[in-house]
Amino acid sequence: MAHGPSPFGVPQQTQGRRNQTEPGTDWAEYDERARMGAPTARLSPEELPPAAAPFASDEEMEAHLEQIHASRPLRRAAQRARRRTRWWLVALAVVSALAVAAACAAGAFIVLREGEPGPAGPSAPGASDRASSADAATDAPAVVDPIASRETDAEPITVEELFGAGAITPAGAAGAYEVLDTEELADCAEAALDELAELLADADCTQTVRATLVNPDGEYAATAGVLNLGDAAAAEELRAAIDAGLEGGFAALRTDGEAEELGRAATMVGYNTYGHYLMYVVIGRTDGEAIEDADEPVRAIVGDIVDVWFVDQLKPRRDVQ
Repeated sequence: MAHGPSPFGVPQQTQGRRNQTEPGTDWAEYDERARMGAPTARLSPEELPPAAAPFASDEEMEAHLEQIHASRPLRRAAQRARRRTRWWLVALAVVSALAVAAACAAGAFIVLREGEPGPAGPSAPGASDRASSADAATDAPAVVDPIASRETDAEPITVEELFGAGAITPAGAAGAYEVLDTEELADCAEAALDELAELLADADCTQTVRATLVNPDGEYAATAGVLNLGDAAAAEELRAAIDAGLEGGFAALRTDGEAEELGRAATMVGYNTYGHYLMYVVIGRTDGEAIEDADEPVRAIVGDIVDVWFVDQLKPRRDVQ
């Protein structure tokens, strides 16, 4: 086995064999020193015996040294080692206590620091402006659609407003629509038939303004009108009822000439809402033949009159500041 350091950390040299004949030598002390100078062998972990329990006191250590007949140098070395170990334990305990105290103090400081309000730092560029804008937006009154209700759009509609001239030309139309006749009704039920007339009789509808027109190529005549209802919700409710397929519909305003057969044969109707208004158009052929389906000319009339012309005439009411 390889040689290692002595048990107390001081490498010792192997002493030579004593000279028995050298006069004046204390051989008993020499033999004791020789035993102290013997090399110490470090065993491998597998070869080490179980570690002995440390001595609980100096008295136990002294008793053990007496038992093994330890020499005085060995006793002194053992006592010095025990004192060093004891002081190291005391120092370690003190350092540990100080570390625990410091950790507790740091934790308390962090907890107290988190409870304090943070210092007011410099505001980011534009932060005050953004805050002011946000406050202004919060305080700003809600935007109200002027034509969402008759309360904010109290002025009645008129024939002149919707059909002021002898002809109307919707934006994008193929040409002008000739105005054959106009009418304003205070009783909205008179502009409808059957179940729709009953609904209008009970509805908050104050007027119907309508006119009979002829499309640019003269093949179709139509009665177009606007109903003045209480609010947008009432207009949408009436539209939903028409969508559901109720009996009846809008009546045609028949006139002499190209519109004298309007409504006598099957017609097509188109309708839409705009604020508290419901806009509609009843379309028939000028030759009196029934309309079987909504072909391209019929769709063009609905688009021209309902979705373009009426909206353009009523839009100024919405744009009122």
